[in-house]
Amino acid sequence: MNLFSFLFGASIKPIRNTDHLVAAPSEIDEFKQYYQQHLEPLTSKFENARVASLKACRQRLYLCAAIYIGIAILAFMFMPYLNFSDPLMVYLIGLVLLTLPFAWWVFRPIKHYKTDVKQKIYPLIFKYFGHDFIFCKEHKMSLSALKASKLLPYYESASFDDYVQGTYKNIEIAINELQLTKQVKRDKSTDTVTVFKGVMIELSSHKDFRGHTVVVKNRGGLVNFLSDSFKGLERVKLEDPIFEKQFDVFSTDQIEARYLLTVTFMERLQELSASFGNKIQCAFYRNKLLIMLGSKENRFEMASIFKAATFEYEFSQINKEMKQLFAIVDVLQLDSSTGL
Repeated sequence: MNLFSFLFGASIKPIRNTDHLVAAPSEIDEFKQYYQQHLEPLTSKFENARVASLKACRQRLYLCAAIYIGIAILAFMFMPYLNFSDPLMVYLIGLVLLTLPFAWWVFRPIKHYKTDVKQKIYPLIFKYFGHDFIFCKEHKMSLSALKASKLLPYYESASFDDYVQGTYKNIEIAINELQLTKQVKRDKSTDTVTVFKGVMIELSSHKDFRGHTVVVKNRGGLVNFLSDSFKGLERVKLEDPIFEKQFDVFSTDQIEARYLLTVTFMERLQELSASFGNKIQCAFYRNKLLIMLGSKENRFEMASIFKAATFEYEFSQINKEMKQLFAIVDVLQLDSSTGL
């Protein structure tokens, strides 16, 4: 089923076929076993709930459409009697405003279903990576610490969403969706512009980083060099010309920066970046590695409402991205207190 067939009355039935789990060959048996034990028993219940939410949504949509058309016709008939300088504009604005409560009511069953998935399925998915892993919407990272890392662009308002926390090889991992906005004046209006939307990742380290090293996307060497964001840091020149074209590096410790930014580390970082549209920056600061991944998508959202509630795609995709994070910990040996 797709949006078109949904709108035009296609039968809504439970789907029992699966998308198949995807994992590395060395892991696939353990991966399937966890899925069969913890997630698969819940799929029938959530598939029935998915179907029910779609049916309720379509019923409400048809009802609202009939009411909306009726109101629009009546309003048009009485429009000549309205005592306004521009009755047509008032009519159009009224129709637009009327869609807001209708849309809220129509999509409420689907929103409720998605919220239920997040509250009951996603915590189980993240438990696969360790019993201490949590997934919730309420927790959030320290915004002041993120600002001090010099990764964040200029912004005026910040909002956090889904939060993940756990440990891997005694390294604390925190993941938080973040959106930063600012107000921009254009002619006679002021618009809200998103300057960053994506995921912030914080990895603790047993190493003692002596310096503060920042890796940012190359906006043109002169632009970054003159930016106030990197006052107190010096430009670091690396030997890799391909990397130099993509990133600018600033640090308070040139030697440490070159030690940290090995070819292997950058390969791992770029693998992770590929999953987020190649928008990545990072900073080594206060014994933490902070990674900033830009993404237009919400990372921890379920697949299309028109797909079966098997959660195999979600489980496989999250596992892939988490293993890339774990690989960065392994490459940098963040669990080791020696080496710098």
